[in-house]
Amino acid sequence: MPGEPDDCAPLDAPAPTGWQQAGSGDYDYQGSTVSRGIDLDVCQFDNVAHAKAAYDQWPDTDETAPLDTGRVGEESVFLAHSGSSGTVYGYSRSGTVIARVEVEDAGADPTDAHDVLAATIKRLQQVQAGQRATATAPEIAAMAETQR
Repeated sequence: MPGEPDDCAPLDAPAPTGWQQAGSGDYDYQGSTVSRGIDLDVCQFDNVAHAKAAYDQWPDTDETAPLDTGRVGEESVFLAHSGSSGTVYGYSRSGTVIARVEVEDAGADPTDAHDVLAATIKRLQQVQAGQRATATAPEIAAMAETQR
């Protein structure tokens, strides 16, 4: 759904310079043994410099530890909350687009965060290149393996 300017800002901050549009989505995954809440924010900026500046401010490193996982887009970082929440945060930038995902109850496993960001960034790159937008699970898994 359409997002708001503050969806693109770090906590309690105004919209970043160059913000153009945003989208957000909330998903509840109800598995047979595991359930997770997934929140995704995607932001478009007017140029790469503004996207990079906003991306650099996004990751909240308080009470988190970095996770080693494959890169998504031009740059990305994955963080696990060090408390008992088991929440994983993923942040990625590709060109003028930045995306962040929060996966609740992930148990410090970055797989879901990585897959959501990878599919989102790949689809956005295809659309920006004027190509048909496709992102399948096997493509994402193959891409992740080549980056490890």
